[in-house]
Amino acid sequence: MIQEINVQKCTGCRTCFEVCTKDVLRFDEAKKKAYIAYIVDCQTCYNCEINCPSLAIYVDPMHHKKYLPW
Repeated sequence: MIQEINVQKCTGCRTCFEVCTKDVLRFDEAKKKAYIAYIVDCQTCYNCEINCPSLAIYVDPMHHKKYLPW
């Protein structure tokens, strides 16, 4: 699951926003930075992390969604 977008490294290129097939990320026009909007929808596909040219995104393969047991 996506864990972090490092705002110091993010250049605002929108690549992560464009490659996310699950619509997890959004782009803040005022700050010119991407941000995680719908983390629970992340499928840990790594598209955002792999395609980020500034290496600003970290996807944690060991962080899993927590579901309620009902």
